[in-house]
Amino acid sequence: MTSLHYTFERKIKGRKTLKNVTDAVQNSFMERQVDHINIDGNIITGKDSLVKLDFSNRSPLVISPGKEYFIYDESTRILTYKIESFYPILFNLIYAVILFLILHFLAGHLIIETVIPTLFFILITFVSYFQYQSVIDKVSRNLNERP
Repeated sequence: MTSLHYTFERKIKGRKTLKNVTDAVQNSFMERQVDHINIDGNIITGKDSLVKLDFSNRSPLVISPGKEYFIYDESTRILTYKIESFYPILFNLIYAVILFLILHFLAGHLIIETVIPTLFFILITFVSYFQYQSVIDKVSRNLNERP
C-alpha cells in the first residue's frame, strides 16, 4: 500500500511535559471515539477500524483515516500530527465515481458528468483536510490555554 500522509505541526507555548500532551491527545481520541490508543515514548498512536457503524451519532457510517500519530518533541515544543490519507482520498474518489455514474444515467451530458463529480471530489477532499487540521488546532489550543 502506498504511504500518503497529512502532516501538521503546532508550536506549544509554555513548558508542557509529555504527560500534559499525552493527556490532551487521549482526550481528543476519546472525544472522537478512537478504539485503539498506543503510547510509545513521545509517539501517541490512535487506530480505528476503517469503516464502522455507529448509530449513536448523526452519521451512522464512519470512515476512519486509519492510523493517526501525535509526536511531541519536548526540546523544541512542537506537536506533530500525522494522518494516513490514502483511504480518505480513496473513499472521496469512490464517492465522486458514484456521483459520475448517477449523473451519467440522469443527465447524459459529458460536461455535467465530469465537472460536477470533479468539483465534488475537490470539495470533500478539502473539507476532510480541514477537519484533520482542526483536530491538531483543538489539541494545541487546549494545551496552550492550560496553565
